[in-house]
Amino acid sequence: MMLQTLLVICILALLRATPGQAQVPIQANFDASQFQGTWYVVAVASDDPGFLDTKDNMKMSVVWVSPLANGDLALKFGYSTPDGGCQKMDTTFSRGAAVGQFSNAAMAQTDIRVVSTDYAHFALLYLETQKAGVRNVWLQLLARAPEMFPEGAQKMRQLAPQVGLNPSEGAMLAKSDQCAGAFSQ
Repeated sequence: MMLQTLLVICILALLRATPGQAQVPIQANFDASQFQGTWYVVAVASDDPGFLDTKDNMKMSVVWVSPLANGDLALKFGYSTPDGGCQKMDTTFSRGAAVGQFSNAAMAQTDIRVVSTDYAHFALLYLETQKAGVRNVWLQLLARAPEMFPEGAQKMRQLAPQVGLNPSEGAMLAKSDQCAGAFSQ
């Protein structure tokens, strides 16, 4: 009887440890002042149906990041539009429980983590969204130049299965000059 109980407990623990519930790291000693500046979103992976429907037509976006005195991050995004324009949007990532962890209620992003960055070339972000009771997972690979950085791509490939994402749910985003000078500072 004791062995059966132990076996049931182990099976339940394995069932609860689904890939999407994996422990997602946060960049050790995250430094927002080094993180500030221009980033390009070069690759994205997500289980969000809206993303999956449009991922093959998406282009790189440009993000300008500024740290705020209270620990939040101010972000300015530039997205390419189908008509050849550049749509701009401002938002704030509110600091979370740990340094390098944030949230954004306006975009239904309940957990945003800077998983890994070298500050000079790449940053890997993990995001969870909660919309209408549905949880979705996102990975975004950012680069300082509009090109894939090998170390960042490798870290994204390693983390994806740990958070329940597979290769078919990812996309390298096409380069676009539509928003290239959107946030010259």
